[in-house]
Amino acid sequence: MGRTIVYTANQSALTKTANLLSGDANEFVTEESDVSIYALSSATGIRLTIFADGDLIVDDKEIPYIGTTLDTSAHFFTSFSVAPGTRLSVFARETANAGTTDHYLAVDVE
Repeated sequence: MGRTIVYTANQSALTKTANLLSGDANEFVTEESDVSIYALSSATGIRLTIFADGDLIVDDKEIPYIGTTLDTSAHFFTSFSVAPGTRLSVFARETANAGTTDHYLAVDVE
C-alpha cells in the first residue's frame, strides 16, 4: 500500500494524541500485509501504543531515537503482519512534561 509519514509538532505536555493514522490510506489495510513502523523524537518522553484492530502490538513503549531527521534505515521501531481489513491505530503519549516535543513516524504497509 505504501508509506505514510506523520509529523507531530510541539505535542503538549502529558497528553496523548488521537490515532495518528486517522483518515490516512494506511489506516485500513486492504490486503494481507507486513507493517513496519519507524519512529524518531526530538527529545525523550514520547511513548507509542500501536493496535491492529483490537490486538495490542506495542504497549506504551518509548521511542528510543533522538534527532530531527527520520531515517528508515536507522530508526526501526517494530514490525508485524496483518490480515485484510485490519484497522491500524497509533497513539503517541508525552511523558516528560516538556510540551514542545516533535516526533516523526513512518508506517510502511507492504
